[in-house]
Amino acid sequence: MANPETLTRDVSVPDLAIHHPTLPAVVAERLRQLIIDGTLKPGTWLNERDLCEQLKISRTPLREAYRMLASDGLVALQPKRGAMVIELSADDIENIFDVLSVLEGLAVRSAAERASDAELAQIAGLHAQMLENYEKRDIRAYFAASMGTHIAINRAAHNPALTQSYDRLNLQVQALRYKSNFDLDEWTTAVADHEAFVQALMARDGKRAETLIRKHVGGKKAYNLRGRPGATVKA
Repeated sequence: MANPETLTRDVSVPDLAIHHPTLPAVVAERLRQLIIDGTLKPGTWLNERDLCEQLKISRTPLREAYRMLASDGLVALQPKRGAMVIELSADDIENIFDVLSVLEGLAVRSAAERASDAELAQIAGLHAQMLENYEKRDIRAYFAASMGTHIAINRAAHNPALTQSYDRLNLQVQALRYKSNFDLDEWTTAVADHEAFVQALMARDGKRAETLIRKHVGGKKAYNLRGRPGATVKA
């Protein structure tokens, strides 16, 4: 990204920048979290009246939030019916995780080469928080630190095109990734996976880190395909 030009400002001109998110953005983020934690389940039609009452908002910002979530691939909009939380098919799950495996592999390999020491320290710190929250069995805090680690690795790759592709696809399967932690064996496996690929990254062993993180994402795919009709479970 190019550095912004240095501009001379007239200090008498008031700062007109908006330093807080718009109401639709706040509503969209709240709904994202409810989708991720399973409060709003796949296949659920969102009830405008109930949501307006619960969130204490009018229909206008809610409908704008729906459009944001549709752009994220989290809800489907249908005329006269409103918004429905998207339910991924077995093919959707397989395809998304397959692409995420490649994107996360590229990100961690690039981060091993390009990340600053400060960025690696941030990743290590998030990983430590994740481990602490795992020991406390605090799934919500664990998931925040776990996803924070993945996202920090992505940012440390310093590839905006990679980030743009990753963010949208990752958002579509966050509910699946969150839910998998309710299975203690799967959760424990995920923690061990994280420990392995983060340590490889700290050693700046990009090739090994890529292999390990792709194995981790492949394991998430296999877990979420398990028991689905017509699914071919391959890590």
